[in-house]
Amino acid sequence: MTVQPYDATPASRAVRSLKKVGLPALLCGIVGVVLILWGSHILPGNNSQVTGTDNDNTSGMSPGAAYEVSVETYRQALEDRMAAICTQVSGAGEVQVIVSLQGGFEYVYAYDEKVSAAGTSRVYVTIGSGSSQRLVFLTEKAPAITGIGVVCTGGNDPTVRQEITSLLSAAFGIGTNKIYVTGRG
Repeated sequence: MTVQPYDATPASRAVRSLKKVGLPALLCGIVGVVLILWGSHILPGNNSQVTGTDNDNTSGMSPGAAYEVSVETYRQALEDRMAAICTQVSGAGEVQVIVSLQGGFEYVYAYDEKVSAAGTSRVYVTIGSGSSQRLVFLTEKAPAITGIGVVCTGGNDPTVRQEITSLLSAAFGIGTNKIYVTGRG
């Protein structure tokens, strides 16, 4: 039986120690560096606060860029939905709808209100720093519906007119005085 001699040289012990401890430590270090870089520059959820004022546009990008829809596209989608639901009303027949909107989309950003003796000021919450600083976008409010006009085959019938008016009022949350239904001529 041959016995392997114990290699007690410092160099061989260092190599074995590096294999057991060094590789996991090296991997943890690399992961740590990646997380630091990711969190400071890439991660959009980084919630550092930098002050701005109501008139500042520090974002450098269009508001709500992820949600951008033109007002015309929104209006057309509303008209299509309304026409589709009105067509289902008994006696309505062929339906065309036109919608009037007030203004455009409103973009809502996160802010803190500071109350002092001089009054109330609004400080917007931003993320990033320097040239990559941008406002924290919360939501986008669609333009309000100010009026609906409906032309349909059965629009001369008072019952059909009332049904369509009530339906659109309930479905879209607008007053019946802002809805006009007429017959096709």
